[in-house]
Amino acid sequence: MKDDEFTYVVRCHTCHTKFKVQLFESHAKNLFLVDKRDWYCDKCKKEYFRKQTEELSKAHQDIGFPPLTGTNKMISWAEKIRSELINKADYLQKSLSFDSREARQRSDAAFERFLTEWQARTTAKWWIDNRRMTVMDISKRIKTLSESPEGND
Repeated sequence: MKDDEFTYVVRCHTCHTKFKVQLFESHAKNLFLVDKRDWYCDKCKKEYFRKQTEELSKAHQDIGFPPLTGTNKMISWAEKIRSELINKADYLQKSLSFDSREARQRSDAAFERFLTEWQARTTAKWWIDNRRMTVMDISKRIKTLSESPEGND
């Protein structure tokens, strides 16, 4: 089969400009994708990611996280990752239950030190490199911080 048989003309969902895309599934599946998927031209896609990155960056700055450094593409990806990791830490903190007030206070202090560590991470590369961090990884680090008197480890 020729390559042009896999090239389809689609319309941008936002600006309605026509552009070509190459798809590599069967012709029937490609036709389905062309009809059912929302397509975005490069210009609209870049604008969407710029707005999304701007919103995430502002939300992170509102809770004490500084802007990230790196290329625009890396920052866009890292802001999304940072948001997911902050949500994991928040979920962990809200899901904990304690036997005593002292245990709650020690945990809250450890979470505060943990978030301070994260707030010091200002390169997009660090967030991308640590994107696979799980709730368990976060829990282990917070446990370490709660067991050390000043959080130095």
